[in-house]
Amino acid sequence: MTRYEGAGRVGRIRDSVVAAAAAARGVDEFFAGVMRAARPVFRSEVWAGITVDPVTLMNTGGHYRRAVPLRYLPRMLDIEYREGDVNGLPQLARGPGPVGVLGEAVGGVRDRSPRYRDIIRPLGLTDEVRILLRDRYGVWGALILGTGGDTPPYGPEADAVARAIARPLGESLRRLHLARRAEAGGDGAVPAGDCPAPALVLLDDAYAPVQLSPTAGLWLGELLAPGEPRPPGSGAAGRGAPAGRTEGGLPPALYGVAAAVRAAAPGPGSSGSLASWAHTRSRGRVRLHAWRMDGPGPARVAVAVEPAGPGEHIALVMAAHGLTPREAEITGLVLHGRSTAEISRLTRLSPYTVQEHLTSVFDKTGVRGRRDLVATLFARHVAPNMLKDAETEGV
Repeated sequence: MTRYEGAGRVGRIRDSVVAAAAAARGVDEFFAGVMRAARPVFRSEVWAGITVDPVTLMNTGGHYRRAVPLRYLPRMLDIEYREGDVNGLPQLARGPGPVGVLGEAVGGVRDRSPRYRDIIRPLGLTDEVRILLRDRYGVWGALILGTGGDTPPYGPEADAVARAIARPLGESLRRLHLARRAEAGGDGAVPAGDCPAPALVLLDDAYAPVQLSPTAGLWLGELLAPGEPRPPGSGAAGRGAPAGRTEGGLPPALYGVAAAVRAAAPGPGSSGSLASWAHTRSRGRVRLHAWRMDGPGPARVAVAVEPAGPGEHIALVMAAHGLTPREAEITGLVLHGRSTAEISRLTRLSPYTVQEHLTSVFDKTGVRGRRDLVATLFARHVAPNMLKDAETEGV
């Protein structure tokens, strides 16, 4: 990285950003605080902070109040998950550094980028910067900044700050994932006694809804971040969702899973479906399940929104605790009651190596042994919702 005289200021801004992230109690507060603290160098009027599933890198929510106008969002996510462009999150995740600048990635020929042609240039901007928020355990989110227009270009000082904050913000966002689970009721799932029926949303080629089930308005409103415009029929009762075509207002996570399932190659061995998950405002974490629809009629994709069960989040739990894929595999076998000998046989590892992995798991999760591991994961991520359900049902 090029050295310059502002190194001291970079350190001060970095410390201010990290402090804002550490003080946040939710994702919306996290991204708003980070951007306020970084304002001396990130003076972008168009920006978004997104969270992603560290396993699939699918969009799970975030802060979109200052993002591109709603009319551009379906195209943005279609490019991201279906068409492809430079600096996609998987591409950045495979790279050595956390920052991607669109103009640099296309060698200065910005018209090579569909994201530039269809979104950035029409907005009067000149470039886009993506900062991957990751720690050594995975990718937890990203900052996406539009630059140019009435704001200064992205220069060496801003780049130095971006590279300095990427890892500590990744660590803070990972910890926030666990905190959100605790606040939502242990595993982040929706308590059964306080849960509306699943919803179904049918989308056309332009990702506009052509039909919504009765509870769709409620779920779509829950999936939008605070401050985002709520879709039709998203009132407290969840009624009034129109049966016909409606305008905009769909959550980014829903757009993302719909675009991704359309990108999946059809043919033998393809299920034509894709599952992801997302955070809601007040009802924990939900599952999104999308299917391609190839029959007659305008609908091209169907997306179901339903409560996520306690057992669906084990991959996120493992990643948030910083477990490696092998450690996660062994932890899953422990949770299924497998002995060291059985785990050794199933994983084709020696009993000594299995025990080494378990020792690492115990250290990372803060427990003393197998029983403590099972009890702790149950207490943190399953029991709270069971208790809520029992109270709701009057048990």
